This record gives sequence, structure tokens and C-alpha cells, in this order.
Amino acid sequence: MTPSNPAIFSIPPEGLPFAYAGGYAPQCEGVHALVRDADGRVHARLAAALSGSPTWLHLAEGGTRLHVLLEDGHELATLAVDAADGTLTLLSRHATGGKLPVHLVLDAMASSAEASDTGASDAARHAWVAHYGDGTLRRAAIDADGALQPTDRVIAPRGHAEAVADPAAPAHAHMVRRHPRWPLMLASDLGRDLMRVWRLDASAADPVELDGLRLPTGSGPRHFVFHPQDDAQVYLLNEQANALDWLGLDEAGRLTHRLRLSSLPPGFEGLSYASDLLIAPDGRRLCALNRLHDAIAVFDLDGQGRPSWRGETWAQGSYPRSATFSPDGHELWVSLQRSHQICVFRLDVEALPRFDGTFIAMPGAACVVFR
Repeated sequence: MTPSNPAIFSIPPEGLPFAYAGGYAPQCEGVHALVRDADGRVHARLAAALSGSPTWLHLAEGGTRLHVLLEDGHELATLAVDAADGTLTLLSRHATGGKLPVHLVLDAMASSAEASDTGASDAARHAWVAHYGDGTLRRAAIDADGALQPTDRVIAPRGHAEAVADPAAPAHAHMVRRHPRWPLMLASDLGRDLMRVWRLDASAADPVELDGLRLPTGSGPRHFVFHPQDDAQVYLLNEQANALDWLGLDEAGRLTHRLRLSSLPPGFEGLSYASDLLIAPDGRRLCALNRLHDAIAVFDLDGQGRPSWRGETWAQGSYPRSATFSPDGHELWVSLQRSHQICVFRLDVEALPRFDGTFIAMPGAACVVFR
């Protein structure tokens, strides 16, 4: 893995936040700021008390707004981030209307199209929130101050017989993302083994659902990423099958299945649940997390984007829930929920991630975002 832009990852002065972290209650009591002390050690300190498990964080508006999903509280919130000292101030907090919100994406492309027609700013003006508990996707407007508002649109789970193997299976929407270029939106439904696709038509009040892709029963599609150099290629991590899928996508929204590989080493026996998936900025590698097995799986990508198993490394703790690349691309920061810590791994394109000895105490660790 090679750096995406080494110049952008400068270390703030001692005591000033360079990142924020969230986690699960009751251990985690809100959003924490990550700061460095005089000897270079990193500490997590409570920066904004928020009940309800802040398990998904997203920085927006040039880093001046922090959107927070409170999973157990079924709420969304926006915090203002002081540009000078990183202080967090609550701007809005609302019920999402759904159960267990787990992922959020800003609807930037649609708002950019609207902006070209109206002359307004091209900043995102809506967000879509995926709910694991009831399978819904819900849209929240973003006001002029950059704060999330109560949800105003709902996309219900897809459950008719031709779409899923078991229409009675509970829907669990786990992730939603906009395509980087095309007016498409994708979401994974872990409960019904579906990848769902919508066309975002500016003339339609709601997204238009397309056929999507039905996966083998028991797959449990969770997180997915687009190839950074070829966004017609999609990589999907399946939680229950512990498998990586290589998918193709075209401009019409058609998904095709190309390849499935295990995210566990050959000969593995036991229980494991795959969690997060990241792709290196240079498009040469994927990193996948496996919980209970507690390892980071690495896949190489060839020039055509085809994945192959490279190896794995121990995550240094229990239940790796998510991971984040440092802004310079040299490090992988892994949130270990049951160990209540964040661990840092050095990255090299010729080797597996290497633990650098950094343990950061973080209660109920679930996610990290860098300023």
C-alpha cells in the first residue's frame, strides 16, 4: 500500500485532537477526541457526552461538522467542530424513526446537480441512513448550518418472493453508499442476502429501485467498497459466510458476480464474523476484518482488479469492528470493541500490516475518523 498524500497528515500540537472515536455503551459515554501528549503517546478523552452508542462517525463540511449515529439510541446527531482547538458542540439530535442506525452516507452527487440548477453551494444537503434493526433506509435533510434534521423519506425493506430466498427473513440494512460517478445508490441487506440498487433520478421524488443482486443464502452482505481507479468494480464482504465477493457494476445499475473468496485462512474451523472492508488508495490491496477469529485478512488486487488471498495478521485484541487508514496511507487504525482499545498497524505494499506497538485505551471501541 502506498501513501495517498503524505503531505496532508500533519500532527497537531500537543493536546489538540487529530481524530475522533466512538464506541458502544455502557463503556463508551460519547464521542472521544484522540490527542498526543508530550512524549508522543495517544490518549482518548471524552469530548462530547452522548448516550446511545456513537458507533458511526462522519466528518463533513470541510471537517467543521461531525455527524454521529447513536446506534442503541436510534438517533442521529451533528456536532460543530471548532477549527482551532477541535472542541465539539452539539447542534442537533433527532430520532431516526428506524431501529439501530449503523451507517450514513451524504447525498453529495444529487445535491451537486441541484446546485448547478439553483446556483447554490455544492455541499451535500441530504444524508441516507441504513438501519440494521428494521432494514429501512431513511433520508435526513442537512440544514444551512450543516446539521442533520429529522428523517423525511423512507425506503422499506425489499421482501417479495422473487427478490429473496426467504421473504420472511428479517431485513438488516447494513451499509448504504452513493456511486462515485453514476446516479446510483447501493445498499447491503444482511438479513435477506441482497445487494440493493437504486437509480437516483432528479425528476423522481424517490430513488427508483432496480433489480439488485441476490446472494447465496447465508451470505450476510455487510460492507462494500468501490475500486478507486475503476468504480465499475465492487468488493463486498459477507459477515456470515466470511467471504469476499468481487462484483461488476454497469451504468445501468446491473450487478454481476465474478468471484468469491474466503476471508479466513485455509483450514480454519470455528466461528467468525467478518466486519469491515477497506481498499488501499492505490487500488492494489484490500483489508478485511474478522471478529472472533480476530485477524486482518489481506487480499492483493491485480491490474484487472481480481482479488487473491495474500495472508493475515493478528488484530492484537478482541473483536475488530472497524478500521481506518491514516490520511497519509501509512497506517491502519483498528477499533477492537471487546478489548476496549485501538491498535495501529504500519502498512507496506510488500508485506502484511505490522503492529507498531501502539495501544490506545478506548471504551467499547467501534470507529475512528481523522480530522
